[in-house]
Amino acid sequence: MWTIVGKMGLDGSERDERIAQLLEGVFPGGEESAAAESAIEGGEELCFLVGGMVCPACSWLVHNSLGKLRGVGNVNLNFIAETCTLSYDPMVIGRDDIAASVERLGYKFYEGEDAKRDGFDYFRFGAGWFFALNNMMISFVVYSAESWDVPYAMQLVCSILLAVFGTLVPLYAARTTMIYGFRQIALRQYRMESLVALSTTAAWIYSVYAMVTGDFARLYFDVVALLLMLIETGNLISGSFYKKLSRRVGSLSWQLPKKARVGDDDYAAVEELDPGREFVVQRDEFVPTDGILMAPAEFDFSLITGESHGVALEQGHYVGAGAKLLSEGAHLSVPASGRSNLIQKIVESTIEAFNTRKEQLSFGDRISQWFVPVVVGVGLLVLVGNLALGDRGDAIIRMLSVLIVACPCAFGIAEPLVLTAAIEKVRGLGIQIFNGAVLALKPSVVVFDKTGTLTRGAPEVHKVVWLVERKQHLLDVLASLENGIEHPIARALARLGSPRPVQERTVARTVVSAKLDGTHYLSGSADLYPDVGIPPDLKESTIVMFGDADTCYCIVGLKDALREESKQLVSDLVEQGVQPLIFSGDRQAVVEQVANELGIAGFHGEMGCTDKQAAIAALQEQGKAVLMVGDGINDAQALAAADFGLAVFSGQIPAKMSADGVFMVPEIGKLRDLPFMQRKVRHKIRLNYGWAFLYNIVGMFLAGVGWLSPKYCAVGMVFSNLVVIWNSMHGMALPGKRT
Repeated sequence: MWTIVGKMGLDGSERDERIAQLLEGVFPGGEESAAAESAIEGGEELCFLVGGMVCPACSWLVHNSLGKLRGVGNVNLNFIAETCTLSYDPMVIGRDDIAASVERLGYKFYEGEDAKRDGFDYFRFGAGWFFALNNMMISFVVYSAESWDVPYAMQLVCSILLAVFGTLVPLYAARTTMIYGFRQIALRQYRMESLVALSTTAAWIYSVYAMVTGDFARLYFDVVALLLMLIETGNLISGSFYKKLSRRVGSLSWQLPKKARVGDDDYAAVEELDPGREFVVQRDEFVPTDGILMAPAEFDFSLITGESHGVALEQGHYVGAGAKLLSEGAHLSVPASGRSNLIQKIVESTIEAFNTRKEQLSFGDRISQWFVPVVVGVGLLVLVGNLALGDRGDAIIRMLSVLIVACPCAFGIAEPLVLTAAIEKVRGLGIQIFNGAVLALKPSVVVFDKTGTLTRGAPEVHKVVWLVERKQHLLDVLASLENGIEHPIARALARLGSPRPVQERTVARTVVSAKLDGTHYLSGSADLYPDVGIPPDLKESTIVMFGDADTCYCIVGLKDALREESKQLVSDLVEQGVQPLIFSGDRQAVVEQVANELGIAGFHGEMGCTDKQAAIAALQEQGKAVLMVGDGINDAQALAAADFGLAVFSGQIPAKMSADGVFMVPEIGKLRDLPFMQRKVRHKIRLNYGWAFLYNIVGMFLAGVGWLSPKYCAVGMVFSNLVVIWNSMHGMALPGKRT
C-alpha cells in the first residue's frame, strides 16, 4: 500500500487519507493495519544514505535497529540503492540520534541524495591478502616442527611473525567486518559478521595462549587471516554483482532524452511538461516521457523489453518513455494525470526486492533472526562434549570450525537474488513487475476484465439511437463530459463531437456527471435510466446512455473487437492448468458473447469495483491464488485485492498504481509465458534454501566431529554464498531463449 501511495506523489493528510481508503477497500475494517504502515503522526520525513552494507542482511540489521528507536516509524531501507527513508517525531528523537544509531552498527550515515559514498578500499584489501599469504607460508615452518627438526628459535620467530600478521588483518584489513560483528553482538542483532567475529577472536585468543605456552602446533593465526580475507573477497564479489545490477537498471534512464521537442525549434525540460502539453518525437528518437498518442504511429520497445520489433499503435494509445519511434513523426500529449516515467518505475521496481519494508518477512529473513544463536549453541555443545572426552585442543578447534562453517548470509539472499533476476527476465515478456514477491506465486485462477484487456481497448460507436430530436449540440455535450477521461469508451465518445470545458465533473463507478451552460448532464451504463429499454439491435453492444437528471436523450452502442492474441492466450493458460474468468462492468449479454467466443466458461457482467473485489475474495477463501488483469478505474480495488494484479499497457493510472505489475507493450499474449517463469522462480528459491540448509547441516556436522579444519570451513562459507548467487542468475532464460 505504501509503495502504491508513494508513486501517487501524495503528501501529508492526502497521503494518510489515501492509505486509509485503500486499506478499507482491500481489507474492510483495516484501521489497525494502517497503524503499522502509517508515518509517525505529526512527524517529519527523513531520507539518507547508508554506506558500508555488504549484503542484504546488513539492511535488515539497520532496519530492525532503527525500528526499535522511540519516535521512529515507517522505516524502509533498500540495500542496492543504499537509501533509507523513515518518519520521526522531532519532539522525541533528533536526526543526530538516528545517525548515531546507524553508525553504532558500524555503517556510514550520509544525508542528502548527492552525498558522496565510500568506495571499496583496494589498498587495504591487497594488504590483507599480503598478510594472509605470508602467514600461510610462515605457518608451514611452524607446523613442520612436528615432523622435522626445526630450531626452537626459528619456531619462536615464525610464531611471532604469525601473530603480527594475524593481528594486522583483523585490526586493519578486515576491521570493518570485525566492528560490524562486535556491534551486532552488543545489540543482539546477530548476522554473519557475528559468527566471524566470535570465531576469529576465539581462534586468536587460543593461538596467543598456545604461543605463550610453547605449543606452536596449535597456532591458528593463519586461519584467522585466511577466514577474514575470504570474507572480504566474498564481500567484494557480492558487492560488484549488486553494483553491476544497479548500474544496469539505472542505465535505462540515462538513455532517455532530457528534453522534449514542443515545436519545430523549441524544446522544454521533461520535468517542466504540464498535463495536456503536446510534444513531438522524430523518427528513430526515444519518447522522453509517457504520453498519449495523437495520431497512429509505429514504435519499437526494445529498450524496455530487449526484443526489437515494430508495434503499430492507434490514436489515443498510451506510450511509455523509452519507446523508439519507427514512423516519420509522432505527436503526443502529457496524460491528464500528469507527467510520469515508465523507465523510472522499471529502475525502482527492479531493486525493490531488496526493500526492508515488506508486508511479510521472507522465509530467509525469519531464519536469519534465530540462525546465529542456534549455531553458537551447537558450537558450545561441541565444545562441552569434547571437553568431557578429555581433549581440550580438539574441543576448541571443533567449536571454532562450527562457528566458521555456518553461513546465514545464504539464507538472506536466497529469495531476493532470484526475484531480482526474474524481474529483469520477465521484462522480456513486456511485463514490468513492481512487487517481485508475486513471481513466486502459483496462480490457479486468472481473472480478466473485458474492455481494454481481452478486447483491443479501442471501441467504436456503431449506432446512436435518439430518444429526443437529434442535435449535434447534444453530441458536443456528451463529448465534453467524456473528454480527458483515460478509458477506451470515454475516448470513443469524446470523438462524437467538439469537446468544451465543463464544470463540477465527477466520475463515480460507471457514471460521469458534469455541468455545462448551467445544465447538469449525465452519461453512464444501461442502468443509468432503468425505465429505458435497450433496442433489439443493441443487445450485444456496449451501451452508454446520455441525458440530464430527468430525461435520457440517446443510447450509444459501441463494439470493441477482441485482441488478436486473446483466444490463443486463453487456450494456452487452460493447457497450463490456470482457470480463466471474466469479471466485467459491461452488460451480461456482451460479456457472455465475448466469453463464448474465447471459450471461457466462467464470466460475470455488470460488476462494479466492490463486486469484483468481493468475487476475488471469495475465490481466495477457496484457497485459490488469483491473478487479476485489468485496466480501468473500477479494476483498481480488484487489482490491489488479488494475489497478483497486472495492469495492461493502456490502463488508467489508478489501475497501474494498484497493480503489482504492468504491461509495457500493447500486446498481452506473452502472459502465457508468465506461469513458466513463476515455476522457475519457485524451483530456484527451493534450490537455494535447500542448498543453504544442506550445506549448513552437513558442514556443522563435519566440523563438529573434527573432519573439517578451520581452513576448509572458511573456504566453504564463501563457496556457499557463491553457489546461491550462481544458481539465482543461471538458467533464468525465457521459453525459446538461451540467455
